Amino acid sequence: MRPTRWRDPHLAAAYATRRYSLDRAAAWPRLTELLTSPDPRHGLGRPDATVLDLGSGPGRYAHHLAEHHWTATYAVDISPAAHRHGDRSLRDAWVHRILPARDGSLPLRDCQCTGAVAHLLICHLPHPAEILALLTETRRVLRPDAPLALVEPGDHGHDFHTLRYGRPDCPAGGLAPGEAYPVDYTLADGTRLRTTAYHHPPDVLADLVTRARFRLDPGAPERLHAPDHGAAPFLLWTARAC
Repeated sequence: MRPTRWRDPHLAAAYATRRYSLDRAAAWPRLTELLTSPDPRHGLGRPDATVLDLGSGPGRYAHHLAEHHWTATYAVDISPAAHRHGDRSLRDAWVHRILPARDGSLPLRDCQCTGAVAHLLICHLPHPAEILALLTETRRVLRPDAPLALVEPGDHGHDFHTLRYGRPDCPAGGLAPGEAYPVDYTLADGTRLRTTAYHHPPDVLADLVTRARFRLDPGAPERLHAPDHGAAPFLLWTARAC
């Protein structure tokens, strides 16, 4: 498969219209529990948490955190077109859309954020070195003991409401490390946008998280189910910054 050109403005514009109902049902409640304060203060116009949202797209989850959970977010994406779409449709003073530098560094201070999330991002990075660099830079901007949440594809070979991924004849366990496979995102008009994902076995991902100076939570990864869906569309890896 050809690698997906995420900086292509036409692709970014299409991806910005994808359906998020499964994300909202299966992933967002658990992510919000991990990343936000259980007892928000709502005081003095200051956020209770500052979250790093990696691979944010237009920033729908970042907007959700700002609107409902008193949380500011640094929404990071490599596509200027995705940021422009978010600025037009999801504008909020607590959503700060930023581009990484050419070397992958982020324009943020050390220990600036209280938590970080990467939702369906790691699976789109082809090489472990890229993943390690991303996680290492993420650790730099997180406070000690801050939570990290990585949402990755779960059950392969199934057709879900918003995602379809894997090969029907080859479950995830049958893919070689680094092997490419298709991920289809359902768009608002019902069409599907095909992108390229890469299989990173659990032991490889766990090793990368640990090498980036995170402490994996016991029981990770966690299977995230959605109401009315028999299979688990997502796996959630959780860790804490050392």
